[in-house]
Amino acid sequence: MGGHRRGVLTRRYLKQTIAIETRKQLIVAVKFRRGPSGDSPDFIWTLKKVRAAELPVKLVVADKGYDAERNHEYAQDVLGARTAIPVRAASRPKIKLRGKRRRRQRKCFDQSGYNSHRPKVETVFSVEKRRMGSIVLARNTSQQHKELIFRAFSYNSGRLESLLLHFTEDFYTA
Repeated sequence: MGGHRRGVLTRRYLKQTIAIETRKQLIVAVKFRRGPSGDSPDFIWTLKKVRAAELPVKLVVADKGYDAERNHEYAQDVLGARTAIPVRAASRPKIKLRGKRRRRQRKCFDQSGYNSHRPKVETVFSVEKRRMGSIVLARNTSQQHKELIFRAFSYNSGRLESLLLHFTEDFYTA
């Protein structure tokens, strides 16, 4: 599967955007997109799914690929959450940032919140790939989406089983 871009053969792949509940490390919402493409368009869609599930959101942590004024705006105004998204080009102060929320993010970035929650997201990605592999076996796009959604469901099932076992062990040892 490849495409052409200005005479260059490009590889297409699936990109995964997930929302995670960080205390229990469970996947709450998932979105897949054919790559290469930017991350930012999937941010609001994923958070709308979290909002539809009526889950409380206090802090939204994401990497630089999700840094856009509309993403900060949605998370802060609609969800009422703080954002910890590193600002692109923050190390180059001569570049004027567009948007008041991005400028505020550059001045008072929540480094401790970012450093405590971002590794948990990477852990979920790592565990999912380690347990189920990084190769998608399905060939057409709709089947690939189904396979990846099933993987997210399987990850959550395994995680819930693990949490239940820990709870049961603690209950019987007490």
